[in-house]
Amino acid sequence: MANKNLETRKRRAWNTNVFVKQLMAISGLFFVMFVIVHAYGNLKMFLGQEAYDHYAHWLKGDAFYPLLPEGGLIVIFRTAMILFALVHILAAFHTWYVSKKARADRYSVKKNVADSYAARTMRVSAVILLFMIVFHILHFTTATIPAGFEASEMSPYMRMVGAFSNPALVVLYAVFVGTLAMHIGHGIWSALQSMGWLRRNTQHVTVVIGGIVAAIVFVMFMLPPVAIAFGFIS
Repeated sequence: MANKNLETRKRRAWNTNVFVKQLMAISGLFFVMFVIVHAYGNLKMFLGQEAYDHYAHWLKGDAFYPLLPEGGLIVIFRTAMILFALVHILAAFHTWYVSKKARADRYSVKKNVADSYAARTMRVSAVILLFMIVFHILHFTTATIPAGFEASEMSPYMRMVGAFSNPALVVLYAVFVGTLAMHIGHGIWSALQSMGWLRRNTQHVTVVIGGIVAAIVFVMFMLPPVAIAFGFIS
């Protein structure tokens, strides 16, 4: 009877861990989609000030109006981002805590050795990303952090130009985007594995796809800042 109860508890714990990992995977894939859309929007800087400012004001104003109230899209999107971020962070913490408790198990130790580098990298990059996202919001969205210019009074286009005219910020942004790309590269593989969508013969292909997506995201995000730094966008 005791053994049966123990097996039942183990099965429930395993099912809970799988569910939590799937929540983390779904929220992570949502952020990958957001990042790609965000990077695509930034590329409109190459179309000129009018096109970029129109796009920025459309997102914050009459996007999908009258289906949504004015400014409704950005409110819905930001609310969803906050909820998904909370789910992702809490799920990641739960997974780390369970993994830490299971280290006494020989099988878990062996598995941890195989995945230790990737797991540690994901944890470290997650912490870096959290701080950098807060900095990014305070710098560009709320203009709380002084940027050496009156960002709150400038158009979105000129805010970008003013910010990335500073080489130090371009370097900092490259570190941020590089960390993001690394997190995405492993995260895509990990998310698909958590969802049970991977097979032995698709493991390598998925790793390659994750690397390609990560590289594309890095290039898309870095093109406007580099172009501004070298005077191609002004």
